[in-house]
Amino acid sequence: MIFNLELGIFEILAMIGAGLYLLTIAADWLVNGASNLARRIGVSSLVIGLTIVAFGTSMPELVVSVDASMANNPGIAVGNIVGSNIFNIALILGIAALIQPITCNKTVVRRDVPIMIAATGIMWYFSLDRVISRNESVILFGLLVIYTLYSYIKSRREQQPEESANSEPSTPTSLRTEIRLIVTGLIAMIAGSKLLLHSSVALAKHVGISNEVIGLTLIAAGTSLPELATSIVAAKKGQSDIAIGNVVGSNIFNLLGILGVAGMILPLQVSEHMASIDCPVMFVLSLACLPIMWTGFKITRMEGAILLAAYFFYTWILFQTPA
Repeated sequence: MIFNLELGIFEILAMIGAGLYLLTIAADWLVNGASNLARRIGVSSLVIGLTIVAFGTSMPELVVSVDASMANNPGIAVGNIVGSNIFNIALILGIAALIQPITCNKTVVRRDVPIMIAATGIMWYFSLDRVISRNESVILFGLLVIYTLYSYIKSRREQQPEESANSEPSTPTSLRTEIRLIVTGLIAMIAGSKLLLHSSVALAKHVGISNEVIGLTLIAAGTSLPELATSIVAAKKGQSDIAIGNVVGSNIFNLLGILGVAGMILPLQVSEHMASIDCPVMFVLSLACLPIMWTGFKITRMEGAILLAAYFFYTWILFQTPA
């Protein structure tokens, strides 16, 4: 612990704000560097959105959950991921659709959304015995490797020369600049995650809320700020592929990559509430994405409002649970 729990509420909130700020700007550096690097090796823009950008904006969740696992705090490690996925689907897609109805890429709906649903179901199944073991974590991470390789191979086969005309022009950068952005982003994320983790634990103890609820709400929302910013900007610019791909890819990475790494460090204990309430909510929301996106391959403003209402209702219910 980098500070004691005798700090006042305002000092704790200031540290939380500083941690969130570091995570947000670090994610921006990381995504810019990784995206430019990906273009160098000829990966399509759709796959960049589903993997590089999605994985990059999920780096705050990765460093927070891994740090929590190393600190033997599974409530935050697991709650951060489950809460982030619920936040991504219900709040981010809801807000983005309210700003501008989102056209859904048919490839994403038919291929990647079912993969997201399957990954959610597998994680929920693993949590039913109240622990995600190291062996199960290895399986999760292995599935991420397979998904990433599959996406890359499909991208190389399906890449269209004209897609560059549809993507936003990017400022040419050198390989050294791209590597510097990636490394700086990672370092800043580690610093931001430590501030956010320790200050959030202090806040939980200060106000009498469980670490799990803090992980499901405050930390989940905070570490999802890069996804929120990316999808809102994409919706405003009419770049639906980025808005959808960012959420779907981030959720897949959260479940398979982050829980996989965190669980390999230390088996993750899962509370009864998490296994019986929060994971099913995450699964139902993931499952709901399929009919919502499939009908007309568009998320309407009405559907966005329903998703948003579902998130606020879930959050209200969550805070009725005693610590």
